[in-house]
Amino acid sequence: MTIYGLIAHPAGHSQSPVMQNKMIDERHIDAYYHSFDVQPENLATAIKGLKVLNVGGFNVSTPYKTDIIQYLDELTPSAQRLQAVNTVKNVNGRLIGTSTDGDGFWQSMNPNQPHENVVILGTGGAARAVIASAKLYGVRHLTAFNRAHSDWSQRETAIAYLSQGIGQLADLSNNHALSDALQQADLLINATTVGMNDARTLLTDYQIGLLPQHALVVDMIYRNQQTGLLKAANKHRLLTQNGLSMLVGQGALSFEYWFNQPADRQLMAQAIEG
Repeated sequence: MTIYGLIAHPAGHSQSPVMQNKMIDERHIDAYYHSFDVQPENLATAIKGLKVLNVGGFNVSTPYKTDIIQYLDELTPSAQRLQAVNTVKNVNGRLIGTSTDGDGFWQSMNPNQPHENVVILGTGGAARAVIASAKLYGVRHLTAFNRAHSDWSQRETAIAYLSQGIGQLADLSNNHALSDALQQADLLINATTVGMNDARTLLTDYQIGLLPQHALVVDMIYRNQQTGLLKAANKHRLLTQNGLSMLVGQGALSFEYWFNQPADRQLMAQAIEG
């Protein structure tokens, strides 16, 4: 039996084992997926251990998506550009890292949903993964809104680079820029943790009301299925989507990367919701 897994800290709340083991069983693969809660000071030792166990591959979650890179033998071009990895495959003892987060997000959306103009809240790891693959999926203009930070110019450069020129950074407190962007948006994405544990939202009800009627509002949070943002969007009769389909999407792409066979996304979603 080949071991697969997840390294994260904390790792206990992850839905990945349920989802991946369901898919592994469905395809009659002799493997088992296990989550490893790794303390930051033990990361190097954990990677050595996984190599010794000859694991088939593993997912990487917070806070190790960038730190993991120094222990890998190779990165795919997308992971290289993003400088973040969420999936590692063991190929004859060589650890190859990729990122399925961005593709997992874009593929989780209805392809017929307009998404040429995108507003994204946040510039953290989840936002960057989505921004880095946006152009590939037909996005033409993207504005990332963030609170003012001391490393603003670095973030500005990163957004321009990752988006391949279609994205820009704007200050969340600039109401004029935010209103303008929302009025033209086909897609609004919350890539922050605001609203995960309470009813808070980054946008006012008035601002959400500025979105065109065809716009889709996506909250990447999946543990709280009806965040304040999604409730407000529903009130304005906008289409909404929580983070579950992105979670399933990136997990399915990880499965396909490891096993070279198609994943059943519906089954994986059922396993989590079950």
